[in-house]
Amino acid sequence: MIILQGLLSVILFIPHSIFIGMLALSKKVEAITVGRAADITTVALLISVPLALEALTGKKLGFALFSMLIIIAMYSTMKVWRTEKDISIRKLSRKIWRIYFVLLSVLYAITLLTGTLYHSVNN
Repeated sequence: MIILQGLLSVILFIPHSIFIGMLALSKKVEAITVGRAADITTVALLISVPLALEALTGKKLGFALFSMLIIIAMYSTMKVWRTEKDISIRKLSRKIWRIYFVLLSVLYAITLLTGTLYHSVNN
């Protein structure tokens, strides 16, 4: 059980480490490098945010989070479909993925700050 708790604790802090590490390893900070770091960090955020929300609230909110992400993807697709004649799947996927990065990063930061404040007040 202690090993499992340790692994879950590491998973919660991986997104920051991945993003900062990828930026530090790159010799030139270009939009492509930042974009790739954001893309890889999004994968870690998809795992970390539901775990952080569960640790904070005690409820499994992963289904609600992924439902929200699907609705965002559907809305973005409909918006592009109405405005553009030709839809580039790759371009649309990249746009949706970057929206996920921003949304999940904000949700992750809010969850960590709320959890920190909650535990510091209660202890």
